[in-house]
Amino acid sequence: MSGVVSSPFDQFAKDILELLLSAYGRVETEVEAPALRSQRADVMFEPDPARDAARRALGLVGEMTARCCLLDPFHEAPDVAQVRGCLRKLLNHQHARSLGQRPSAEVSWLLCGGRPDAALASLRFAPSPGWPRGFYDLGPAMPLVIVVLSELPATPDTLALRLMGAGLTLRRAITDLQGTPPGPVRDALVRRVVELHHDRQVRDPHAPEDEDELMRSLPFVEELERRCRTEGRTEGRTEGRTEGAHLALVRYVERSLGRVTTEAERDALRHGLMRRGDAMLDEVFALSPAALDAWLIREPS
Repeated sequence: MSGVVSSPFDQFAKDILELLLSAYGRVETEVEAPALRSQRADVMFEPDPARDAARRALGLVGEMTARCCLLDPFHEAPDVAQVRGCLRKLLNHQHARSLGQRPSAEVSWLLCGGRPDAALASLRFAPSPGWPRGFYDLGPAMPLVIVVLSELPATPDTLALRLMGAGLTLRRAITDLQGTPPGPVRDALVRRVVELHHDRQVRDPHAPEDEDELMRSLPFVEELERRCRTEGRTEGRTEGRTEGAHLALVRYVERSLGRVTTEAERDALRHGLMRRGDAMLDEVFALSPAALDAWLIREPS
């Protein structure tokens, strides 16, 4: 992904990874490879050994992050040059970190929405032993793994990964998410899907359909939003659910404004959710970034 503008879906994938992993270790984004300053890895994760069991409960993502690693989402299939660049980026990162005596990634995962046929063939990737269908690697000496998201088995363990996919893979993952029982991780993923849809609708209402799979999945998104709000009314009075909704709303506001919110603004959002619930969500989602900034100034905490 280096050298290209991140799409809303690449950002969506990074948000999912941060959402899932931030409680179980240290997450860094846009990690630079100093030997080649133009190259950055989207996400680096360093697991916290004290939270190993809880992280592994995330399913396949938990298994993939058992070691310090880089994760690079590609909404489209990367070409040969991009895959080679990711290998170079990993080696540069490891070299620079070793000189500075800092922890470095032991493996790099390329999360590919499309199947990179040319790279798989010319670089001689092979199916990864011990991993599900869709995993390909170069062997232990070259710890670069391509994950073809469209080839993953449609199981609960792969749901978070499939939500980072494209086209039919993404739409089926949204359908699976709709049928997933409520819970902290599921609710946070639902919120993020709804936020992405609203974000795209506000920022680029005339975007071509072929550039936005979630726009074509609107019935699913609307149903997810309805269910999320219904559950919020019937179960959302618990502290954990309220806090999850607040964190998701803060993330949406910060993305819309392009800046970090202040403590006073976060308090205003929390108190607004407690007082007005869905009515405040409707109001926030309907605002342009400029209007949202002004609204935050007016909203009492």
